[in-house]
Amino acid sequence: MMGRPTRHLLSVGRDRGVVWLIALLASLALVASARWHAVADDTDGVGLAEEEVFRAAAAAVAPAVVRVEVAGVSEAGLGGPAEASPASGPSSGLVVGAEGWVVATSFAVPKDATQAVVTLPGGTRHVARVTGRDLARGLVLLKIDLPAGMPPLPVTEAVPREALSVGQGTLVLGRAWSASEPSVGVGILSATNRAWGRAVQTDASVSPANYGGPLVDLEGRVIGVLAPLPAETAGMMVGTELYDSGIGFAVPLEDILRVLPRLQAGETLSPGIIGIGYTSRDPFTAPPIVATCRADSPAGRAGLRAGDRIVEAGGHAVSRVAELRHAIAPLYAGDAIDLVVERGEARERIAVRVELVATLPPWRRPVLGLVPRRAGPGAAGDPGGAKPADGDAAKPGVSVAWTWPDGPAARAGIEPGDRITSVRQQADGGAAEPAPLEVTTPAILGGFLAGLDAGAVVDVAFDRGGEAKSIGVPLVTQPTAVPIGVPTTEADPATTAVERLGAAEIVRPAWAVLPAATAQAPLGVLVYCGQPAGGAGGKPTRAAEFDEASKREAERWRGAATRYGVAVVLPQSSDPQRWGREDIATLARTLDGLRLRRAIDPSRIAFAGSGAGGAFVWLAADALGPAVRGVALLDATLPRQATISPTEPGRSRSVLFGSLPGAAVNRIDDDRRRLEAAGYPVGLLPDLAGDGLPTETLCSWVESLGVL
Repeated sequence: MMGRPTRHLLSVGRDRGVVWLIALLASLALVASARWHAVADDTDGVGLAEEEVFRAAAAAVAPAVVRVEVAGVSEAGLGGPAEASPASGPSSGLVVGAEGWVVATSFAVPKDATQAVVTLPGGTRHVARVTGRDLARGLVLLKIDLPAGMPPLPVTEAVPREALSVGQGTLVLGRAWSASEPSVGVGILSATNRAWGRAVQTDASVSPANYGGPLVDLEGRVIGVLAPLPAETAGMMVGTELYDSGIGFAVPLEDILRVLPRLQAGETLSPGIIGIGYTSRDPFTAPPIVATCRADSPAGRAGLRAGDRIVEAGGHAVSRVAELRHAIAPLYAGDAIDLVVERGEARERIAVRVELVATLPPWRRPVLGLVPRRAGPGAAGDPGGAKPADGDAAKPGVSVAWTWPDGPAARAGIEPGDRITSVRQQADGGAAEPAPLEVTTPAILGGFLAGLDAGAVVDVAFDRGGEAKSIGVPLVTQPTAVPIGVPTTEADPATTAVERLGAAEIVRPAWAVLPAATAQAPLGVLVYCGQPAGGAGGKPTRAAEFDEASKREAERWRGAATRYGVAVVLPQSSDPQRWGREDIATLARTLDGLRLRRAIDPSRIAFAGSGAGGAFVWLAADALGPAVRGVALLDATLPRQATISPTEPGRSRSVLFGSLPGAAVNRIDDDRRRLEAAGYPVGLLPDLAGDGLPTETLCSWVESLGVL
């Protein structure tokens, strides 16, 4: 295992000495613990004294550090002993119970493994079975059935959390490279509350070889177990991205021992969720105001609702989303947390107890069947953002642009031009009616609806020409078909520009069709990806020829883009023969460039692709997250590596499939079933005739994505 130039790996063994680099140890003396300073008082032998401290600390823990490999286990014969053999690369583990209990990580023992090979410091190998998993922290508990007469395994002392301090000296141990002696890295404790409260952090070199091994203090006690936890705030969702980076995480051993009996009993501990979404995606500065609260979630059952501001969690005041996440993230499904919320302008304080769960049923988006007038950035994702622009922004409420044909809002009598001012759910069974929720932006209305189920009836208060009205409207699940008769503009296509969206770092700039737009009339966005830049069927095409063909294709979108107010972006692949993951970053930069040229409505952004471009746009939409509200796959299916997670408020999108006449539909049917089971609204385009490019239908679909 190689570290950075300022990190060193040491070896501890019964018969071998330890080779130390004194320069690093001298620098660490500035930030080490009190004991470190005490043994360094002899200035004539500073290096030797520090070496002895580290040697003693590592030697105290080394007997409990083991080697772990995924097991391939075969029977020697009927009734004979099992023979263990490794099936993949080694990692490390830590003994946490003298009777043969070992903690490792899911990196070493993945979810489909039921056994592992554990090599003890003496070199003996044993089959260990998986008995429990901590999914929130990526830990696995293994059990070795010790042979009769074998002495108990050595265990270590845990450092209490309250005894930890930033700057104290640490060691990291692993046993992947050699079963006879551990590798050792040196560093400091750089943070005591990372990974949303689940871990501490060290700057010592941490890699897959010592995942599962201990983080040790200079007294020879175990601080925690090294694990590849994700650094979500840096956009790193796996954890292994931080390999040997000077950022390593360890789950405190004290926390592991607290749940050890549950793991020994065979439990799988899952992260706990309460089922709410926040008004802002910024966890660091935004207040914890509830934007969505599902009726079937723990928070919904406890009485939380959209608009509530959470001010206390677990007995501690919270003022930011990050503080609330720190209170919830360390908990498991089945745990409970006490919350206090403020509600309404009077800031009524309400105390609730919420019991966390592991999963929620797939969420199917409920709608009234009305489409608000378009709004600029801030309105779609932030209830405090800009109001929809309709020429009279001083008026309260959300203005209706059009209603879904034969939808519940249309049948109830809501008309274009009505301004929704407040909503509330009708109570069942004589229960007290809740207070109405004032509606000032589409996001507030959407957040309220997301907390209800299809079939619920909503009292919608609205203004029509100065007259206040109220109508009960039943909710339905989001429609899957592209509606007929979506309103269009009468803008002149000649006012729509066709130009490049270039930037210095983009090798093959996209062509874009850009209708005129203002902050009061922003555009929807459709990104369309066809064949890679090399041409259909992988046949080479000169760059100039393909560029000219792309420009001609852009012209085909001009009329539909103008009528529906949609900016159409036609990216080109960086590799002439394929779409690749590197093109996703280019696409994100292209969209950033588009936002500099035109006002964009963030509630109406969709991707579409045909052939290889269809698989690419699905992966791109996954990478860009909730910003993409719809994906259309034309003569294409989901990529084989696609992972379909259940939908939830703020994380769902409309999906359309289109196929050529006579094309096999088995794969599409399979994809539809998978998506629908996960809660996605999935529709079908008419058969793709001729050149298979339904520009009119796709642009009208983008406008319909704003339905609430």
